[in-house]
Amino acid sequence: MDSTTIVALEIGSSKICGAVGTVNAEGILTVKIVEEEPLVDSVRYGQPRNIKVASTSIQRILRKIQNRLEGRKILNAYVGIGGRSLGSIATQVERNLPPETEVTPELLNRLNIEAKNSANTDKDILKVEPKAFFIDNVRIDKDPVGMYCSDIRMDANLIVCRKQLKRNVDLLVKETVGLGVTGYVTRPIAEAELVLTPDEKRLGCMLVDFGAETTTVAIYKQGRLQYLSTLPMGSRNITRDITTLNYVEEEAENIKITRGHASYTRETGDSVSLPEITHLVVHRTSEIIANIKAQIKYASLTAQELPGGIVIVGRGAKLPGFSEKVAGETALKVRIGTANSPMVRIGDSRIPSDSVDIISILLAGSADPVECIEPKPEPVTPQEEQETEPEPEYNDGKSGKGKNPFSGWVKALKDALNPGEEEDEDF
Repeated sequence: MDSTTIVALEIGSSKICGAVGTVNAEGILTVKIVEEEPLVDSVRYGQPRNIKVASTSIQRILRKIQNRLEGRKILNAYVGIGGRSLGSIATQVERNLPPETEVTPELLNRLNIEAKNSANTDKDILKVEPKAFFIDNVRIDKDPVGMYCSDIRMDANLIVCRKQLKRNVDLLVKETVGLGVTGYVTRPIAEAELVLTPDEKRLGCMLVDFGAETTTVAIYKQGRLQYLSTLPMGSRNITRDITTLNYVEEEAENIKITRGHASYTRETGDSVSLPEITHLVVHRTSEIIANIKAQIKYASLTAQELPGGIVIVGRGAKLPGFSEKVAGETALKVRIGTANSPMVRIGDSRIPSDSVDIISILLAGSADPVECIEPKPEPVTPQEEQETEPEPEYNDGKSGKGKNPFSGWVKALKDALNPGEEEDEDF
């Protein structure tokens, strides 16, 4: 069976990423291409604002990818959804059933629909994530399909975002760029499927996506999502703090990357501004970590109930000392998340190892892959050349034989004088 080629698009506050992967018959995803374009201010907190500027970046990415696909046009893509308004709303639905009723996928689907309909919210509901099932009042954390009961209850999280976020993404991708959307992917949940191990999700863990303008926290327990929230702060807050020392933002970003540190350490270098920079970085990272830590309490859990620890993704996680500081402040073990799923292979050594966000969207699309690029053109079959009589040669008496320079004029004149008649062969 031929592989299916899928395309992913991730719209972030600091960059837009595009990627291409192939999915084989066994469902293995091979990541072939990753391209990105930097952004400044056209997307704020994960929501497109300046549609014209953002669309130009997307079109550049599409051109880069299509050049690497031998000019084959991209028709549609899986698009990631994230940003400040992304979060979860807890809900609960219950059904009384006839005795010894089998739990089927159809029954669970009806519960999902009821959960959506029960929500009292003005936000878009992206998906329903079950937290736990209760079969005849007994908690079941695994899939209950095939069990029998007379009463079933589902505790779930509704994953929601502001309606404006979805509308702006549609306006950007569909209407302005003209790209079809095969499906929308909730990025933090897709990232969790890529970087978290089954043991971490079962024991209890926290995924932290430390982005440019937002930090998303997803907490798992008993193998299921228990809580999701997005904080309106990220690594760009640190950069803009440094600009208060009279640096432009580009220079401040470089200073943060090369000399920033999340903790007070022995200062080196000859820059007189280094102590001020360190103070700003330490202060801001302390604030971000305090907000991350508070999400455990908001999820009605304790740090002791998350022995799987914290897994950090996002480019903000590269800040020196940040992961160590998170571990110290939360008393939890911390690791940096990578694309370590057995279902993913990296097909190009040039693809950055920290491209978790865009690879996770590809992985989500690989679960039910739809071809995203136009098919290869059929090879041209050689055809027999039609026999044509050679044009009579012309001798000008000087340079020898050659093409008659007046043959076209003479033919046009003869056609005008004798319409419908064949041209003399020996002219």
